[in-house]
Amino acid sequence: MTIIGYVLASLGLFIVFWGNLGMIILPDTLTRFHAGTKCGATGSLTVFLGLLLLVDGIGFIIKVIVLAAITIITSPLIAHILGLSYIKYRQYRAGQ
Repeated sequence: MTIIGYVLASLGLFIVFWGNLGMIILPDTLTRFHAGTKCGATGSLTVFLGLLLLVDGIGFIIKVIVLAAITIITSPLIAHILGLSYIKYRQYRAGQ
């Protein structure tokens, strides 16, 4: 289980790295939001899954599950709100 936990944690960090790289490389603001949100949430959840396999103790496991739930809920929601505000800002600027 230890090796699987380390592999999952490393895979999650790799996914987060590529998402952050996509935020730098991609040309449009909305595609940057997409790369950051999807890769960030997926990578974080993979790291959390690796942590669940590495640790003992019910207290820490509950904390990791709560963090994963918060990540699943807030990451897409925040990206959606930022994307909407960017679209509205772009429409406002086009109307001037």
